[in-house]
Amino acid sequence: MSTPPTMDVDASIAGEPAPNQTHKKVPKLSSNPIRHQQKNQPQPKKNFFLTFAQTVLLVSALLLSTYSYVQLDSMSSQKGNAGEDAAEMLVRTEGRAADSICTEGGAEIYLGSDLNSNGYLDEGEVTSSTKVCHGKEGLSGPQGAPGQTNQSPSSLLSIEQLNVGNLNCPNGGIMIHSGIDLNENNELDQSEIVSIETLCDGSIGSNGINGQNGMNGESGNEGASALVEQRQPSAAVCPNGLILHFGVDDGSGDGIAFDSVLQEDEVRSSIQICSTPLLYGPISDFSQGATNGMTTSCDATVWMVEQQRLLTAGANGIDGCELWVSEGTESSTQLLHDIHPSGDSLPGLYLGMTSVQTAHGERVFFDADDGINGRQLWVSDSTVIGTMRVDDSGNGVSIISSSQAVVWAQGVVVSSGEDNLLWSDGEVINNVFTHSSFSSFQQQELATSTQGITTFATEMLHANSTHVWFSAKSQDGIEPHLLTTDALFQSWNLNTAGDSQPDAPTILESGIVLVAEGQNGRQLVRLFENGSQDWLTSLQHQGTGNPTTHVGQHLGIHQMNGILVFDAITSGVDTQVWAHNISTGTTQILSATIVAPGDWAGGIVHQQRIWFDCVAPGVAHEICSSDGTVAGTQVETDLRAGMASSNILSFETYGEHLFFLASGQIDGVESGSSLWHIQNEEPASLVYDPWPGANNNSASGTYGELMLTEHHLIFVSHDGTRGHELHAWSHGEHTGDWVIWP
Repeated sequence: MSTPPTMDVDASIAGEPAPNQTHKKVPKLSSNPIRHQQKNQPQPKKNFFLTFAQTVLLVSALLLSTYSYVQLDSMSSQKGNAGEDAAEMLVRTEGRAADSICTEGGAEIYLGSDLNSNGYLDEGEVTSSTKVCHGKEGLSGPQGAPGQTNQSPSSLLSIEQLNVGNLNCPNGGIMIHSGIDLNENNELDQSEIVSIETLCDGSIGSNGINGQNGMNGESGNEGASALVEQRQPSAAVCPNGLILHFGVDDGSGDGIAFDSVLQEDEVRSSIQICSTPLLYGPISDFSQGATNGMTTSCDATVWMVEQQRLLTAGANGIDGCELWVSEGTESSTQLLHDIHPSGDSLPGLYLGMTSVQTAHGERVFFDADDGINGRQLWVSDSTVIGTMRVDDSGNGVSIISSSQAVVWAQGVVVSSGEDNLLWSDGEVINNVFTHSSFSSFQQQELATSTQGITTFATEMLHANSTHVWFSAKSQDGIEPHLLTTDALFQSWNLNTAGDSQPDAPTILESGIVLVAEGQNGRQLVRLFENGSQDWLTSLQHQGTGNPTTHVGQHLGIHQMNGILVFDAITSGVDTQVWAHNISTGTTQILSATIVAPGDWAGGIVHQQRIWFDCVAPGVAHEICSSDGTVAGTQVETDLRAGMASSNILSFETYGEHLFFLASGQIDGVESGSSLWHIQNEEPASLVYDPWPGANNNSASGTYGELMLTEHHLIFVSHDGTRGHELHAWSHGEHTGDWVIWP
């Protein structure tokens, strides 16, 4: 049951596209696949009007509710004034005629405090403003092969300024007219208006509560300003739209108070609006044509949040497998650095790629071979000049196949080929026990405590921002150890008769849970920071009575609501799903029929359940889930009816949405390995098939992993024209993060 994936598309496992298929032309980066398939069909006018009107209502409601939230939130943090005398936060909007900035006209949004309490936001009271321009009708993008011409009339907005004293808006405001330009004169005539919405200026919410003292204990009389900021969306997500951030200049998080700049942590709410469906499709064609640009040893990828860039390995057939950079569109994907000019550098072959927020900014760490120094640790800030071998006074970090890397203390901890545990932020290299943040006394104490320890992290290397857990060999054998940023060091001797060989770690409060070898075989054990330990399970093989030897090898250990869910072989040859309740100390098998949990895709915690691939009677290889109880462990999908396997390959979760790569059927037509989605109690749905059509298999996930960013789901796939390349699918419309303007 636990056979690994193969590349035979005639079998039930997703692999390369079916042989001897005529390559069909497919669109480049395009919009929602369902819309794309129907884009040449005329939309009923009634539905078009209704959708447009609903969108206008939604956007207006969002604006009003967002302003209200910002004002009320700001009032609670004002300084010094009594509540009945506190200045109210006001919003004022003005229509904007066509000019050099807004060629189609638009509106100006002002925010500020009503310092003179006249109920109107005067010019001297404005603390922030932004312009929202009407957009021109966009040109048709690369969203598919040409179809029959059937252009819908353009949607238009017009804004009417309402003066102070208006019956509907006593403090003034604007009236938004929306409709369809039926006569195509680029003006919204009276007869073409289908919706009217009013946005009034004036106070929002009630007077503030009694204010707190000002900064540094001083009594203040001025609240933090409400700010609004307009940004352009990523071209890889929305080619024509806008993002409005609303917040308070109060220094929340890492923000700076009263600097008139809206920092990330000061943002309270955002509205993202796009005038087209969000984009999806291939974003690379490293090796032109049907040749694979990504393969088993050339598929490492990472998204840089700060830089908003993708770093990836890729092979173009000329330079070998080298380092590429992309902003998420095919036109922006380019070779960043030919690290090995006469061969393949294979970036990320052993370590993958890891993004770290260092003291010097965001950096990506990976291994590569430059043809001179062998395979070593490299770092990149996504620029050519900032991509280099990590070198400290001529010394690099050698990487071998057993090397691992984890994020710790604003850098990475790496187990090197010279059997050292090293730390680097890309500019310096330290032994972890002589980290620069440790005092001389702490370093001396650590040198004494770690004397004689070798063979680092062959079995385990795990970390959070302050703790790094690793296996190492000492006089007690291969055992787990802990080092913190406060220079706390702990060691355990879990197996007095030999090596405990710890693995499958999961960090819990005040410690960690892992699988280790003890007197009763492989069991779950909890380690506490004070050096104590608690063996949690005592599993035995039912057939032989011998201690278990296979625990946590595929599913690993996942914790939710005080229950640990893991896999183990306790009968036969197939792993089964088990649970341990930390509070009661009970351990039980969760299903007698579900086997091979997590064999291909592992598991992921989503909405208080653990989701994993499984094999079950009547459905073959599908998705199962569990809440840690017998009654709550169940089969979730049957994407390919009956005993045809769906070949679940990878999971990612975003809010209430679960995404995964799998093969399924739509109306009896095989999807091949594609991107699927589950939300709440709804059945699984196909959201993106890179190579649609009967008998076409894009083999998504054959190489690399499914990667989630704030904008996309990115994975390697075959579209029938190019080989295995990077594809991106924008999830914002599906998850409700974006409002799509019709």
